[in-house]
Amino acid sequence: MDAEPRSLTVYLAALVTLALLPLGLIAVLQTRAVITEADERSRASVLARTIEAATRERELLQKAVGASSGLTAALSAGGMDKAACSGLMRRFVERQPEFVFAGFIQPNGVMACSTVEKDIDLSDAPGFGQISENPQLTFSVSRAGAATGQSVIIVTQPVMNRTELMGFVSISIPHALARTPLDVGNIGSDVVIALFDVTGEVLSSNVGLDEVKPFLPPAKENLLVLSSSGKTFSAKTADGEDRVFAVASIIPGEVAVIGSWPREAALASVGAGSTALTIAFPILMWVTGLGVALWGLHRLVIRHLDSLRSAVRRFALGERDPIESLAGAPQEFQQIQTAFNRMVLLIREAEAQHERDLVEKTLLLREVHHRVKNNLQLIASIMNMHLRKAETTEARRLLEQLQRRVRGLAMVHQSLNQNSQMTTINTEALIGHLVAELAHRPPILGQVVEVDCRIAPVELGQDQAVTLSMLVAEALTNAVKYVGVPQDGPPTISVELTRPEESNLHLKISNTRGQTDDGADLFHSGGIGQRLMQAFLRQLDGSETITETSSHYVYEVTFEIAELEGDSEPQTIADERGGDARAAAE
Repeated sequence: MDAEPRSLTVYLAALVTLALLPLGLIAVLQTRAVITEADERSRASVLARTIEAATRERELLQKAVGASSGLTAALSAGGMDKAACSGLMRRFVERQPEFVFAGFIQPNGVMACSTVEKDIDLSDAPGFGQISENPQLTFSVSRAGAATGQSVIIVTQPVMNRTELMGFVSISIPHALARTPLDVGNIGSDVVIALFDVTGEVLSSNVGLDEVKPFLPPAKENLLVLSSSGKTFSAKTADGEDRVFAVASIIPGEVAVIGSWPREAALASVGAGSTALTIAFPILMWVTGLGVALWGLHRLVIRHLDSLRSAVRRFALGERDPIESLAGAPQEFQQIQTAFNRMVLLIREAEAQHERDLVEKTLLLREVHHRVKNNLQLIASIMNMHLRKAETTEARRLLEQLQRRVRGLAMVHQSLNQNSQMTTINTEALIGHLVAELAHRPPILGQVVEVDCRIAPVELGQDQAVTLSMLVAEALTNAVKYVGVPQDGPPTISVELTRPEESNLHLKISNTRGQTDDGADLFHSGGIGQRLMQAFLRQLDGSETITETSSHYVYEVTFEIAELEGDSEPQTIADERGGDARAAAE
């Protein structure tokens, strides 16, 4: 079974979608590339701004490393007593206001000299055992320095005499960063900047050492490796917040800075936002292209097709009006309009000519039936004149039979003349007229012959109607001829036509039997009527049933209603009827 056809709009939408598919794919790729580039620029900007936020701290730490290297060089030469060492430390701090403490720690953890005049033992201090086993530059945090009592960042650098460890130079930077935020400028109050050492310990932060942990990624062991080349990455914090992190080196291999940025503030488009933008642009392009195409299709095609379709529908319903001007229609539609209007004009003229021909044919056909009817009536009148002058009963009865047949034929042509459709004949009117014309008979033994006529109104084709009327005329003639007075009632003739089924008709003609006053039972016509009835029955392709009792004679015929196949010429009908009658006579 063929699929239901789709509208032109659906096909156009499919074609536009197919046509825009390559452009859509290109747009997706280009949009994705632009978004990727924007992300990279945003990440580079985040990294640069993170490094910029830690500029002051980087300079301070680098200065501390350089100063500790100078003190290490001075102490590694040897020959300096405690007083000279302490004086060197105090002069150093006085010249460098960024530092609050400087001292020299012996390998056993005892402070040999410092800027403070008290003995300090750091052998049990956290982390001292590690730097003793692995002497190297280290950075650490002390919330309460042993010498200053304040929060400081401690820079420790070993003092070596060739391969021998002489001790450590320790410089303390005032850890105001623990309470005062880093100089983050205008990067946003929700951005967190923190410095951390090689162990992952936070040295300082713009939100304080105690509040920084919830803003950092949980795994920090690889941050120093990432900081060597400067990286940005997305991760979840310990609290489950999705943030963007930028890591950069401050002191290579020792100290790095990490910036924790909210995703919205960090990148131009990331994740779902970039995906939505990547898809939204091609969809917008498709919607725009489809809208323009549909507007153009409706403007140039569909509205003109609707006008043509409406004109064709009106034409199918019988209207023969041409199409009005299609304003703004393309040349092709104007050509279709011209061809349609020309076709309407030709068909309208042809139909008008057909109507005129049909009227003329109807008038001529009615005139033919009228003249035939008049001629048959004239013949019946002539027979009636001969009937009055007939001297023998046999001659009068023969003329009466012939006259009834002629009057029956005249009645058929009268019905054809009165029928406005000229294709079908109503059985009720036709047989009713026949009964009124042929069933008239003088009283028998002083009793009036009663006629009972019950005819179902059925439309029959001309051929079948004429044949049926001739059969009824012959059967009715026999009934009139042989009707008698029964012992229990008046003489009666009954004509009944019923429709027991949709496709069948049942004809029943009966007459009472009994006494008569004209000796009709002595007259024999040679069986011509019976032979004619058999011929008409064959034309109807029906079956007959005859029932005879002492009081009644019943003639029944059942036949199938023929399908209407159009008009039949009356002359052809007359020829066929005449042929059957001649065959019956022979």
